[in-house]
Amino acid sequence: MKNLFTLAVLFLILFISGFNTQKTEHVSVRLGGWNYSWMLKVKQELANGGETFLPAFNQLIRSAEEFLEGGVYSVTFKEMIPPSGSKNDYMSMGPYWWPDPEKHDGLPYIRRDGEVNPERDKLDSPQMGKMVNGVRTLSLAWFFSEKKEYAEKATELLSVWFLNPETLMNPNLNFGQSIPGITEGRFIGLIDTKSFAGLVDAIALLEISGFLGKSEKEGLRDWFVEYFEWLTTSEFGKAEENYRNNHSVAFDVQACGIAYFLGKDEYVKRKVNEIPKRRIDPMIETDGRQPEELIRTRAFGYSVSNLGNFFEAGIIGLNQDVDVFSYVNPKGGSLQKALDYLISYIGKENEWPYEQISGWKQTENNLGLLVRKAAYIYKNQAYQNLWEEVFSDRLEDNWKLLVEPDLK
Repeated sequence: MKNLFTLAVLFLILFISGFNTQKTEHVSVRLGGWNYSWMLKVKQELANGGETFLPAFNQLIRSAEEFLEGGVYSVTFKEMIPPSGSKNDYMSMGPYWWPDPEKHDGLPYIRRDGEVNPERDKLDSPQMGKMVNGVRTLSLAWFFSEKKEYAEKATELLSVWFLNPETLMNPNLNFGQSIPGITEGRFIGLIDTKSFAGLVDAIALLEISGFLGKSEKEGLRDWFVEYFEWLTTSEFGKAEENYRNNHSVAFDVQACGIAYFLGKDEYVKRKVNEIPKRRIDPMIETDGRQPEELIRTRAFGYSVSNLGNFFEAGIIGLNQDVDVFSYVNPKGGSLQKALDYLISYIGKENEWPYEQISGWKQTENNLGLLVRKAAYIYKNQAYQNLWEEVFSDRLEDNWKLLVEPDLK
């Protein structure tokens, strides 16, 4: 009965919204991380009454409805004024920095790795997270349901954050991950905008919706051209690119995602071609361990997250026929070895030999999505079996199933 009810709801949504798979099938769209052919296949399967992706679709629509009823987001909504004097400048605080209890004013702040200070919620990172999540959710909800209200709302969110002079974010991160009493901003703040790599896929999808006008399309691309210039030429950008741990790989994801969106294909090829020597060689050991991530208080989480960064950058590279997934470094380390090392601890939290002060289950779920992705990339049935046996039921409503292909 439950399946019949959800199918009825799906068909009602598609009927009301004028669902028509032919409307987008003939349109070409460049997506760096999402797989457009897979998305069309999923959309057709939903239209034909298939139930495989129904939980993910239903959750997507529920989330889209929440964003539809919600507000908009802007860097100008914070109370604090950045050192520049302009609220249009993005500002965030280092998540693991807290007031010094031994100082009457708490300054300078001290570091407690892995423990997030809720004070950071007063600045811009939560607003940006909601904006990115909202645009992604609404753009996909429009694509799969063709309900115009979703695309209209996504367009509104983009206009407020990137285009309206009163509320837009200036294209820099000069004040990212500041530390009270120590610094107004740090280069590692660039990791705050790693999600822009996925956001530009949502924008590219909206460009074929008909709800982004010519001036809006040009305005968004102009913003990202200016931001990309800052990202790749500023002192902060150069320092982040050359960092020794997950930050540099996250830089690759962000820079390559935006470059692909802007048609800077030579940059994408060059950057992804550098990943084996610049990242995999120093970061992955013979047995797949990632030493720079294992020194953290959430070692399992950081290891999975950084491997996810490698996969994201690698998938963008595949669009330009650059393959980092088959690379093995001189020590015998590889992305697949890193994956297998982490897989060996699934369901074995008590056997993990490093610190993981919180978030084991969520990290395992994130690893499960990487296993599913790896099954497709490596054409590996063992990974596919692991996904189906351990993760498919508990992650059946995850939106990534709608945009990333599996082995089947």
